[in-house]
Amino acid sequence: MMISRVKTGIFGLDELLGGGFRKNSINVILGSVGVGKTIFALQYLLKGIEEGEKGVFVSFDMDEKAIVDLARSLGWDEVSDYVSDGTLLIGGNFHVEDIVYLNSDVLDFILNHASNSVRIVIDSFTPLIASLSYEMRKDVNWFFSKLREVGTTVVTLEEPLDGNLNNPSITVPIFLGDTVIHLKNIGYGEAFNRTLRIVKHRGSWHAEGVFPYRILRGLGIVVEGSSLITRIKSRVSLEDLLKEIGVKDLDEKLLKKLKRLTEEEVPLSRDEILNIIRRVIECS
Repeated sequence: MMISRVKTGIFGLDELLGGGFRKNSINVILGSVGVGKTIFALQYLLKGIEEGEKGVFVSFDMDEKAIVDLARSLGWDEVSDYVSDGTLLIGGNFHVEDIVYLNSDVLDFILNHASNSVRIVIDSFTPLIASLSYEMRKDVNWFFSKLREVGTTVVTLEEPLDGNLNNPSITVPIFLGDTVIHLKNIGYGEAFNRTLRIVKHRGSWHAEGVFPYRILRGLGIVVEGSSLITRIKSRVSLEDLLKEIGVKDLDEKLLKKLKRLTEEEVPLSRDEILNIIRRVIECS
């Protein structure tokens, strides 16, 4: 079964995600100040607008002017036009004091401006979630579930200053998010100054490892190294592969699993799939 995908707009990233984000999912972009989270968010929204969708950007830190100014600094002058004609809606300077406000005013703002073809960005939850009790975190889960109903969402988050990903303000959205991407500034020089790692991508294949990326005027974020894992997957017939290795009868449950393998959106060559099938049958 083919998984419905949403293109991220980030050059080189979709190849690492098996085609893009899953539809109606929560996608957490994790990283400290200066790694390009807001640029990632704008790039994602602009891709949607190019495909006829609308965008909603909710920020607790930046107002409309600050976001438009950032876009212009990257050469994306069209953002101001999208804001003017209502294609991109920016709600900034929300003053969130508790989860009740999050579940009412912020959600109402999103619902009132969302449609069936909308991309939503929220920046950021960290200051709010950090102070939540365990009991109140179920309200965050409810909030995330409502977001899934109205659009594919990117939630941008700050990384704790100590870099500890076990910090409660980070573990909650990591647990609830469908996809988590960690952007990091490692300071090793221009070529490898910033890196990207996919922490999780629920229900889908994703590339393992750390990939360098650059932030370039006019383009935004460009991920390097994705060509190393990108291959054209051959159309394969499980029946033909089993015949090739001389297998006639298989347990029905194992056969079902192997059928899923041949249908999966994983960049594997025919020979790689054949070798995996051999190995699985030997171990069964």
